[in-house]
Amino acid sequence: MEDFRSWQWLECVIELGGLKPASERLHRTPSTISHAIKQLERRIGVTLVETRARRIQLTEAGQILLEHMRPLIRELEGVQGVIDQFRGDATSVVSLAVDQVFRHDLLIQAMESFSRDYPHTRLELFETVLVGGPSLFMEGRVGIYLGLEPVGDHTGAQIGRMRFVPCSGVGHPLAEMAAELDADDVLYEAQLRQYRQIVLRDSHPERGKNAGWLGAAQRVTVDHLHTAVELMRSGMGFAWLPEDQAKDETGLVVLPVDDALCPEAGLVLYRQRELQASPAYSRLVQALMETARD
Repeated sequence: MEDFRSWQWLECVIELGGLKPASERLHRTPSTISHAIKQLERRIGVTLVETRARRIQLTEAGQILLEHMRPLIRELEGVQGVIDQFRGDATSVVSLAVDQVFRHDLLIQAMESFSRDYPHTRLELFETVLVGGPSLFMEGRVGIYLGLEPVGDHTGAQIGRMRFVPCSGVGHPLAEMAAELDADDVLYEAQLRQYRQIVLRDSHPERGKNAGWLGAAQRVTVDHLHTAVELMRSGMGFAWLPEDQAKDETGLVVLPVDDALCPEAGLVLYRQRELQASPAYSRLVQALMETARD
């Protein structure tokens, strides 16, 4: 690493045109930098710099060698960044479970925000349904859980509420029935029961629970929310979606029903107690809360 530092300092001297400006950037005295470059020349047995008109310039050999060293300098700077990050926070992997009902665009925004501050920390995301997320949290496999289900005796921070509404594709019979209703009329539960419902399967491998209102006798059960959305667009059936997502989905119609039929739940964020002091986990919690509240 000593030679790497000397090459890095040499590059800075040439880039800025002298020892003094390089010393200001590197927070080293000009004599310290000059001594390091001379020591590097002695170790490799090649003259790298010369002084012309009171200006330090590379020799022909120095130009060639520094050009070859530049990719290595950049790579080693990246390694040094990793070392510096882990020296301050030894978290190399941050794991989280997020219920699939949480909007993907907000999740991606939070992950991008975190990654800008912790570019060398790996993110391990579990996209869960129902008890799948809490079970991962209780088993200690994730440090953060964001979703609608309670987690044992843990206390989380509620960062919002979700209301679920029934939706279907624009060509579905329920959508056609809704289009014929007067402004204040609604579809009734008995009408929904007549058609196939698309539901999400609990991601906990030992649970048989499904998500949402289960009034319809005919069902299609899937693992992922995006699959349910595509099936709705195809006319396969109807499903219950978070209201804010339902309004943004193209090719879907929000079916008018009585407000009492629409379930609501709090969106809660949990963090493992032993990770309360982790800067990396604290940064990800902050990013998730900021995006959810926005």
